[in-house]
Amino acid sequence: MVRTRKTLLLLLLISSLGCTTSPQFADSVFLNGKIYAGNVENAWVQSVAIRDGRFIYVGDNPSDLVGPATQTYDLGNKLVIPGLIDGHTHPGLVALTHDQLLLDDASNKDELMAAIKKMVDENPDRSEIIGGFWENEIFDAFGPNKKDLDEIESERPLILYDAWAHTVWANSAALKQANVTKDTPDLVPGFAFYQKNETGEPTGWITESAASVFMNNFLKITPEVEVVLKEYLDYFRSVGVTTVFDAGNFGLDREVYGAVARLDKRGLLPVRYHGSYTLYVPNDYEDAIKRLKQLGADFNSENVRIDTLKVFFDGVLETRTAAISNDYLDTPGNSGEALLNQEQIRDLVLALDEENLNLHVHAVGDRAVTTVLDGIESAHQSLGRVPKIRMAICHLEVVKVTDFPRFKKLNVVGNFTPHWWVGGEASWVEKGIGDAVNQMQRAQSLISDGALVTFSSDNTSVYEWQTQRSDPFLGMQMGHNRQDIGVPANGPVMPPLSDRVPRADLVNGYTGNAAYQLGRSDELGTIAVGHRADLLVLNQNLFEVDRYDIHKTKPQAVIVDGVLVSGSL
Repeated sequence: MVRTRKTLLLLLLISSLGCTTSPQFADSVFLNGKIYAGNVENAWVQSVAIRDGRFIYVGDNPSDLVGPATQTYDLGNKLVIPGLIDGHTHPGLVALTHDQLLLDDASNKDELMAAIKKMVDENPDRSEIIGGFWENEIFDAFGPNKKDLDEIESERPLILYDAWAHTVWANSAALKQANVTKDTPDLVPGFAFYQKNETGEPTGWITESAASVFMNNFLKITPEVEVVLKEYLDYFRSVGVTTVFDAGNFGLDREVYGAVARLDKRGLLPVRYHGSYTLYVPNDYEDAIKRLKQLGADFNSENVRIDTLKVFFDGVLETRTAAISNDYLDTPGNSGEALLNQEQIRDLVLALDEENLNLHVHAVGDRAVTTVLDGIESAHQSLGRVPKIRMAICHLEVVKVTDFPRFKKLNVVGNFTPHWWVGGEASWVEKGIGDAVNQMQRAQSLISDGALVTFSSDNTSVYEWQTQRSDPFLGMQMGHNRQDIGVPANGPVMPPLSDRVPRADLVNGYTGNAAYQLGRSDELGTIAVGHRADLLVLNQNLFEVDRYDIHKTKPQAVIVDGVLVSGSL
């Protein structure tokens, strides 16, 4: 190559400038730690260096990056992990339920009715009484009846969530205020319906999406709700969650994201916030992506991204509304139902791929899971390639063994909520699905087949938050043991025992895998050069402590984008 005299002079000038420029030192350096960088080639290092909110060094000796103004921290051999990501939760719903009432525990109908009467009597000044929770097995397959509630409260609306918050039990006053009559059609027969008696009158038992439509007559965002929303997100940050995925608000998405955006504009949003538009009503199918895009246009910012379509595809086993392959044993002729069919899922994937928007599907029953995977596979075939978007299926309570390897093949993420993995009494579910109750929520089986798995809290009520079910370290212990907190080693275990998840896989599920699910693995989830500098300094080594002490893990310091936001160093 011929170099002109002008080019040579320019090269000499650049060389001389390079010789005299001061080195670019780090803003902060962390030394002498046990740093788990994540599921990367060099998973364990001793030191990191940060500049301008990003990691510029990950290794064992960053001495060349320490300058006169560099803040240096000796970690004293403490464990450090990446900032955590909750891959499926509902902050808006938690805030909206902040003043809802809690029933005393009841194991039979007489105890339950006494608890309801006590709740009503203790709250004479409330214009509406909303609370929970009651067990589905107290009633038969036709659910509870409004007549029992009317005997206790006939003037004010009285609404009670079941234990899984997927159905509600309402009195006549509540049905009247929401304009639910014998002429009100079911949203999806066998899935989202208003239970009716032999004369066609609603009985007051309302399931799944229909329950959400009904409840929207009684829930609204208020200044008090916004205060609770901020407190809940602050809690997340204090336990090391730096990013959350809001898996939907069932008709109240715009109201919730408006509240989140107001926090963001005031500089008070304590976490990065990914949101979704919830497709839970069949009539919204045609406009779902348009509505999702509009939410993004209205609320997206540096800290807020509304970029995922959440499909509420089937129900739950407890109410016999999850879509399973065979009839429920105690309700012959009923195998649950689904919101959409395979072709509709395929078309959604194709449309989302074109718009570069993600998909997140609630699927509990094995037939629901198979249908969603079939739709995604059909989309692969139509595109002639793997969709470029992120696709996740959450809950996955019952999955066919033949579907396990399809998750990796189809690039589908499996999302689980490990604080549900409680051993012990499961007779109500067993009455519905038989021996399949011993093969539920098998995250480790998916991991063994090469799938990416993420973990989450899926909290929908303030009660769950108050009982620590939002704490990811509690989730890690329950995922590792498949036992509730406080249960001894010889206590009940959720079968199968082989699906206890190793600790590293749990941490990866709350970090790097979750970042992938959100489409942000290029900057979040692992401690790597160029990534945002999120890290947690922990009070104990969760990889080494007794398996029954993992939940005692707490961040001593939470660092986001290189800035200490909680705790101390």
